[in-house]
Amino acid sequence: MKKLFVVIVMFLVLIGSSSIKNDFSLLDYFDGEITVYTNRPIDDTSIHTGSCYLSTTSNYDKSDIIGESMWIDNFEPISAINELGAEIVDSEYLENGVYIIYAYTDLINKTVTRENKRVNIQIACYDDHSVIGWPLILGSF
Repeated sequence: MKKLFVVIVMFLVLIGSSSIKNDFSLLDYFDGEITVYTNRPIDDTSIHTGSCYLSTTSNYDKSDIIGESMWIDNFEPISAINELGAEIVDSEYLENGVYIIYAYTDLINKTVTRENKRVNIQIACYDDHSVIGWPLILGSF
């Protein structure tokens, strides 16, 4: 079920993001294991997923990215929301104990809609690990 959700979200995000250029990167704000999603390969390690390319390199042109996801240990989601000047739009607990936060910030041009509200930051928190992504987490958490 979670994999289906991730695939559907990724598809919807990528449909609407092909012409959007952002000057935003999670690397400007946080330290963690980054995955970058682009419309074209960044380097020889880029993997084509069928609808975009993903890479774990930090050497890329910000204008090429359509989204990012970052794994972070010992992450404080409320501090991250404040750091990004974001407003929490919604939140939910999943059956597996993962807490999801949906937020919006003016720092990111690309948005998606969740229950008629604009969203462009998603944070998944569990145990000592978190994943933050924009416009949503593109990949697993």
